[in-house]
Amino acid sequence: MCSTYLGIMPVKGESLIGSMIKLKWLRENMLELPEEPSQEQLHAHCRAYILGLIGGVLMPDKTGNKVHLMYLSLLINLRKGEDISLC
Repeated sequence: MCSTYLGIMPVKGESLIGSMIKLKWLRENMLELPEEPSQEQLHAHCRAYILGLIGGVLMPDKTGNKVHLMYLSLLINLRKGEDISLC
């Protein structure tokens, strides 16, 4: 799921722990957008940014350094965002 919707796969056991991804990995790998991104790259970076907001600000886990990948499934189609409520 990560490689499909984020464009890159985190290392299992290091950045991907179970079904949670470390926020540090998101910052290190998804912070900078290429100079002329494709539509897919732009969407991947938007998903990563929103995941970071969810895991770091809106709904942090107990440690505050990981976000559950279940939220990524809600970000697959960014154009349907108005139909989804996270509350």
